[in-house]
Amino acid sequence: MNLTRFRQLAHLAAGFRRFVRTPLDRDQAVAVIRRQMAERESCFLRNARRLIYDIPSSPFRQLLRWAGCEWGDLEASVKTRGLEKTLEQLREAGVGLTLDEFKARVPICRRGLTLEPGARDFDNPFLGGHRLEGITSGSRGPSTRVAYDWEFIAEESAHELLLYDMHGVLDWPTALWFPVPPGIAGLHNLLMNLKLGRVPAKWFSQTSPDSMSWEARLALRLIGRPCPEFAGLDCADKVVAWLASVRPGVVRTYGSSAVRIAQAALESGADIHGSVLFAGGEPLTDQRWQLLQRAGVNVFPRYVATETGLIAAACPECATGEMHFYQDRLALIQHEGNWLFTSLTAHAGKILLNVELGDCGEIRRKSCPCLFGELGFDLHLSQVRSNEKLTFEGMTVLVSELYAAMETALGGPDLCQVWQTQDERGLNKLVIAVSPAVANFDETKFLEAVWDHLRRSRPGNALAANLWRQAGTLQVVRGQPQWSKGHKMLPLIRKTSHANVL
Repeated sequence: MNLTRFRQLAHLAAGFRRFVRTPLDRDQAVAVIRRQMAERESCFLRNARRLIYDIPSSPFRQLLRWAGCEWGDLEASVKTRGLEKTLEQLREAGVGLTLDEFKARVPICRRGLTLEPGARDFDNPFLGGHRLEGITSGSRGPSTRVAYDWEFIAEESAHELLLYDMHGVLDWPTALWFPVPPGIAGLHNLLMNLKLGRVPAKWFSQTSPDSMSWEARLALRLIGRPCPEFAGLDCADKVVAWLASVRPGVVRTYGSSAVRIAQAALESGADIHGSVLFAGGEPLTDQRWQLLQRAGVNVFPRYVATETGLIAAACPECATGEMHFYQDRLALIQHEGNWLFTSLTAHAGKILLNVELGDCGEIRRKSCPCLFGELGFDLHLSQVRSNEKLTFEGMTVLVSELYAAMETALGGPDLCQVWQTQDERGLNKLVIAVSPAVANFDETKFLEAVWDHLRRSRPGNALAANLWRQAGTLQVVRGQPQWSKGHKMLPLIRKTSHANVL
């Protein structure tokens, strides 16, 4: 281990000790969110000045100046029009990024301007020295850098505390069912709970703890308990047994894993009635809701992205699939049907200004009698879905990356198409329709080639490949890909059941 990495780990240890030394209470959480709501616009302007205009290499600075928006113009617009109206005007002027532009997979091209930034050009350069970073890096391909400032996680913990409080589960035993590192979700959820002074009783992992790097092992040893316990996707009965033993309890997991818990409980007859599942990573469809209700559990959706952290969550008053948007931490507008996010906190790992993350859905303003409503969270999100990303078993892969893997395996483009379906349990599946024009097709070799390509592309895709293979997410049929009226092949077709795929 080199000296630089040793210092990083020492900083990590020092930051963690300070982080857990001062747990949040309810009054502090309310005060934090009230202050952030009151200072939304001033925080945006302060961050825009410090993180964009004062950084000559910032791609956002170059976009803003290209659009003729200097610092004084931005400040005047926010003060007269408001934050969201200003963001809408900026997007109409070309200030905003698609998902591929933000991921630095394609150049940023505007009339008279071409930028070719790297992914790190969107990093926050002022995160404290005691941040978490590099924990999700892998040994193959370009690493996926995820940096979370301790203050950033503390801010998120305020939302989590109030969410627990509103649902009346603040003192209930809690378990996590998330992969161990390099997946970030388990560690992220663990740290938020620790900031609340709540040590989860269990950490079940869909991936084996033996697969962790020595650095991840060291980090988890520093944190202490709970020690991750392997519970693969076919071992939901372990989670069910724990829930039945503590009933009622809380499990935080992915949407598809929540479905597996319900299915396992129904099959075994285990009594988990009254328990609460907080499910994120994937939408909860009507079919999933029905299965979860039959199992007697209360499930509430959460919306989280690696680039932003927490985005939204459901209070007890929310309609099915509806969530409060965390307006103190983010701003959100719609452009051509896509959601664009802007970060408002100075502690975010990534700087976002009108950035598409590949998601869309319904947005509406409404009052709510819950504490989130009292704090001013009147923006509600529902029917969250993605047209550019594929999320199954909590793992996300860009549609373009999956197609790159399939086309490499088939030796050419336009020979296959992805159909998104659900099985009878409400678990999402991907059916790959391979053109009859592909001669001597071997399904087993094709899938192995797809898995291999994903594993070699980047750490996040490698984790997705392992979990998707374990879950049987990819299925193959022979069929002619469908084309649009403009003679373009449709990248993703959504169907409600496997039976009507072709």
